Parts: sequence; structure tokens; C-alpha cells
Amino acid sequence: MAKSFYDLDYIIEISEKRLAEYTLSYQKVLERLTNIIIVYSVLGIFLIPLTQHALEMDIQGWVFYGCDYAYGILLLISVVYLIRLLLPVEIAYLDPPKKYYDTFKSELVPLNAGNQELVDNSLKGAYILELEDAIEINSQAFEQKSSFFYNALLFALLAIIPYIVCIGWHLSLAKKEVKIQKVEVVNKK
Repeated sequence: MAKSFYDLDYIIEISEKRLAEYTLSYQKVLERLTNIIIVYSVLGIFLIPLTQHALEMDIQGWVFYGCDYAYGILLLISVVYLIRLLLPVEIAYLDPPKKYYDTFKSELVPLNAGNQELVDNSLKGAYILELEDAIEINSQAFEQKSSFFYNALLFALLAIIPYIVCIGWHLSLAKKEVKIQKVEVVNKK
């Protein structure tokens, strides 16, 4: 049998499911934070040597400095999005049902004396409005946090490209610096 969108019980049922979906989806976005942390771990391995090369300007060629600059900017943008992802936002929670059983019902019964169905529908309508507000708040929080997660991960992954180029320069410079020294040991009596 088809359900009617004018049936208040059906509206409550689907609204509660939708609210639960948005709350769960919001939590899953924060659970995926480990993906970004793994990428940051990879990007941080050679961070200090690359920064030293950039500050000492001991590498010839603009390619290294351009890639180092791009790496730093992309990583900084990613960190800004990560911070925005970690900042708390307003999440909607429903009021306790006692509000409807006691407070609202005690206000509606004198106004609609003798018409129990009208009181029930009024209470259901108030509950539906609260559900709709909660769904709106949680859907906006989910969309915002999803966007921050996506941007933080995207810019972190984009930072890998110039990072690899910089590592290539660093490793090629390290090979040139490795020199074998011959040492002669002499015994003096």
C-alpha cells in the first residue's frame, strides 16, 4: 500500500530516518581523518631537509625553488582546510519527548477541548517542525565538513607532485656530497 506524504506518522518516520542518516554521515567524515594524516606523514618525511635547502639556497636552479614553493603553498592550504574540518560546528539534537507530553500537550488541551485528534496532530506537527530544523542544521554541517575534508585531502595529494620533484633534487645533491676520504693510519713510537 502506498504511503501518503500527508500522513503525519509517515512524515515523522522518514524525517527521523533522514536525521539519523545525516548524523551518521557527519560522523563518518570525521572518521576518515586518518587518510589525511597518512598523507601528511608522507609529506613530512623530508620536510626539514627541504626547508634547509630552501633557506640556505644551496641548490642551483629555479625548478627546485618553484616546486618547494608550490609544495609549501599546497600543504599550507591543505592544513587550513584540515583546521576548518576539526573546528566544531553546531549539530542539532532533538529535545526530550517530555516537552511534547507535558509542556505542549498541557497548552493545547485547553485550546482544543474535546478534540483529541486535533491535539495529537498539533503535537505531531510541532515534532515534524523540530525534525525539519534538525535535518537542515545537520545536512549543512555534513556538507560543510565533507567539503573541508575533500579540499584538505585534495591539496595534500596535489602537494605530493612538487614534493617528489624536491626529493629528487635533495637526493641527487646528497649523492654528490658523499665523498670517500682516504685516511692513513700511522703508528708512532
